[in-house]
Amino acid sequence: MVILGVLLVLVALVAGILLFIGTGSLTDTVDIPVLGGTLSLPPLALLVAGMVIITVFWFGWFLLRVGTKRSHRRRVEARESAREAEERRLADEARMKEEVAARERQLEDERRRHEEREAELRRDAETRVAEQHTATETARRRAEVAEARTETRPDGEPPAGTTR
Repeated sequence: MVILGVLLVLVALVAGILLFIGTGSLTDTVDIPVLGGTLSLPPLALLVAGMVIITVFWFGWFLLRVGTKRSHRRRVEARESAREAEERRLADEARMKEEVAARERQLEDERRRHEEREAELRRDAETRVAEQHTATETARRRAEVAEARTETRPDGEPPAGTTR
């Protein structure tokens, strides 16, 4: 590819030199009508003007191609960047949803443990109340029995084990 490029450049240089030498001996001017007037130029000037115009054309074509390639590359990079940003956003969203779900599970576990603890405390309290009720009933029955014994002694003496 490079060898072909070098050969084409050399062919173009030889052709340019031949044209330059060939038009150098011509002395007749060429009349060109421009904007209502006439421009008279020697053939060598037309040759140089043509080379400049072709060079400007190819330079413009080169800039156009480079610009379109660059803008295409930027668009591709922008699409890729947008796609990656969207993937990151979706990954972040999924991660945040997972964190929220984990936090909700943790809160649910804490709430369940709290309710179990409350139920256990309630059962303990009910057991204590029942024990106190039983102890109170037992004490009341004992008091009734003791009172009944005191009232039922026929000799009027206090029951055994008590002093006056």
